[in-house]
Amino acid sequence: MESLLRENPQYVIVFEKPSDANETLLAGVLKVQHSEPGRAESRTSRRILQQQNGVHARVYARLAVAVANLTPEQVDSLRAEPQVQSVARNQRRTLPPLVLAAAQAPVAGTGAPAPVNRALEQIGLDPLATSPSGKNIKVAVIDTGIDLTHPDLSVLPGNTRSFVPDEPDVADLNGHGTHCAGVIAGRFSPQGGFRYGVAPGCELIIAKVLNKFGQGYDDQILDAIDWAADQGASVLSMSLGSPRSAGQPYSDPYERVAQVLLTQGIVLVAAAGNESERPAMIAPVGNPAACPSILAVAAVDGRDQPAYFSCGDTDGIGRIDLAAPGVGVYSAWIGGEHKRLSGTSMAAPHVSGVAALYMEQFPALSGQALWDRMTVDAATLISPATDVGAGMVQAPKPV
Repeated sequence: MESLLRENPQYVIVFEKPSDANETLLAGVLKVQHSEPGRAESRTSRRILQQQNGVHARVYARLAVAVANLTPEQVDSLRAEPQVQSVARNQRRTLPPLVLAAAQAPVAGTGAPAPVNRALEQIGLDPLATSPSGKNIKVAVIDTGIDLTHPDLSVLPGNTRSFVPDEPDVADLNGHGTHCAGVIAGRFSPQGGFRYGVAPGCELIIAKVLNKFGQGYDDQILDAIDWAADQGASVLSMSLGSPRSAGQPYSDPYERVAQVLLTQGIVLVAAAGNESERPAMIAPVGNPAACPSILAVAAVDGRDQPAYFSCGDTDGIGRIDLAAPGVGVYSAWIGGEHKRLSGTSMAAPHVSGVAALYMEQFPALSGQALWDRMTVDAATLISPATDVGAGMVQAPKPV
């Protein structure tokens, strides 16, 4: 089974709905035997079909998707089936390309540096408050892994897994994942001297899907999403993606997965992308953030203005839902260090952390209800909704 998982399947099959019949259909088209639930497989949702004649197929019952190597004839057969919505290529996803290792970045159109250290203040969070903290809420960071030895971060045994074939250890060889995890759950009293974690009490679930160069594929990410959901994660934070041209459709596989998980009370949060060069050019929201059922996050600077690199809704397809701090954001870094980075990659984990705070304070909130509450409570910004959505995400007021 492990050798099978190291292969790179060519296609992602999107089904109309979650159903055990999806596995039956795919096994029939591939002419392989069904999996045997429970045999060499610990996941409740994933089924690995028997390897035969080079077949590589995994079916995710919970997510209503599958990944497989297919011949052109098999692709045609699947597309003709009424329970199949689409068959898409397994695409590569990366870190947003313009993540800036800078303490200060220019404010759009002015050339003036933006103030730093305001992130928690901007989202309405008192750094000295200890409640809510996100206690007992599981938040998954789907990224480049984590520095497990960092003094500001705590991850329980069994809450980490690598989905990168050539990097079986969850250790972060890039730094991006550690930084995002720190934004979400850096300690109340970190080594850096001041609090920067939004939800220090939450339980981190770490899924390594991108290698040291910040690259990975849809099949790895989908496998990680399924695993994180199986681990009980309520919020999945993804600061990854790929650029999307204006008018290009959003990703069908990620939209189906996000739709299904929302009905199960799980919210997917994604970075909108960093391809803009404001004010001259605003790039459209990338994938998977462009999907309607994924909460897309834009970045703003210390003056609550859209960061010059932050993507926006330019075509009515990729919508911005919320904004969060994303310029000169201070957080953990590999080697037990700290670093300031700028990007929508930093904005998305702020929203994920705030989601954990809401879920702790209001246990009945999950899925779409959680999304709606954060949208309603967002602080209005002067920028248009195409740039900042409903506005700046706000932590819940203490009760």
